[in-house]
Amino acid sequence: MASVRVKAYATLRSYLGGVASREVGIEPGETVGEVLDRCGIPRDQTRIVFVNNRAASLADQLQGGEQVGVFPAIGGG
Repeated sequence: MASVRVKAYATLRSYLGGVASREVGIEPGETVGEVLDRCGIPRDQTRIVFVNNRAASLADQLQGGEQVGVFPAIGGG
């Protein structure tokens, strides 16, 4: 089975049990959104997605070996 490394930042880290990243098994062709669902990371709280350090979307398909980074909305003033 292929796998990807999911890295969650800020408040999304709590969905990975408080760890910065986790290896997740996937079937080739699964989307970023499907992987986040499996991790329990709510899609509606995910604002920025990167795959291998490049901007991506929840609909992007994965093949295995990628690194997926997800960020929540970040406010400031």
